[in-house]
Amino acid sequence: MKITIKNLPPSKNKYVNWHWAKRKRYHEEVRDEIWVEMVNQNIKNCKPLKKAKIIFRLYFKDNRRRDVQNYLGGGIIAILDSLVDLGIIADDSYDIIRQPVVCLLYTSDAAD
Repeated sequence: MKITIKNLPPSKNKYVNWHWAKRKRYHEEVRDEIWVEMVNQNIKNCKPLKKAKIIFRLYFKDNRRRDVQNYLGGGIIAILDSLVDLGIIADDSYDIIRQPVVCLLYTSDAAD
């Protein structure tokens, strides 16, 4: 299953400084976007996965240095929580998804 989210998740540095209401809004927006993807792919009434490998491919417009760990601790939390809320994965615990993989790529890499 491949789910595409249009906007980059915020880094941990941004996410933790947001007001709780803004984090809640972001979580709802991500959940809604994933739900639309599920509808478009005709995914419904599936049982939550008890084992899953999750790979995040984050595409940036420039080639600046970035810290992968900042994205794992930032907006990706809301994406994982949304996958649980929508019943795609049973839980976002280590037993179910192990360590999510985060790949930092650049728009010139998007064609690969």
